[in-house]
Amino acid sequence: MTELLAPPNGHAPTATPPAARDFSKKRKRLDFTIEDDTFEAAPALPGDVFAEFVTLYNSTGETETYQQQHDLLKQALALALLPESWERFAARLKDKANPIDDDQMSDVVLWLLEEYGMRPTQPSQPSSDGPASPESGTSSTESTQPEESPSATSQPTAS
Repeated sequence: MTELLAPPNGHAPTATPPAARDFSKKRKRLDFTIEDDTFEAAPALPGDVFAEFVTLYNSTGETETYQQQHDLLKQALALALLPESWERFAARLKDKANPIDDDQMSDVVLWLLEEYGMRPTQPSQPSSDGPASPESGTSSTESTQPEESPSATSQPTAS
């Protein structure tokens, strides 16, 4: 009777291996428009290219000239945009009749950073300095404090 329970090759049967972990991602198209042109960026950047993209962006704060900063943003976009889109984008950076200006280029790079899952590591430029003295306007930091601090109400609960 024990012969019927023994496997034919003499080894104990093994359990079915678990299914392999799937790290695939569903990716969406990254299209954007500037005036009448639609451009397409890569839905995701390969790891090495992404590292270079982020490094180029972060390096813009360390430049000595405006031209260097401009060139770094262009290099970053050349990495992210699909070839045909990059060609049209680069041409419009020189097109006086249908230009793409540096503010638009910078906005696109920031948007791509967010789409690729990164937040810029450098603070954005302030929009204005505001009034020079408190008498000329109200301060955005002047407000009544809540009676109870938010941390007091958001204590973790034991589980």
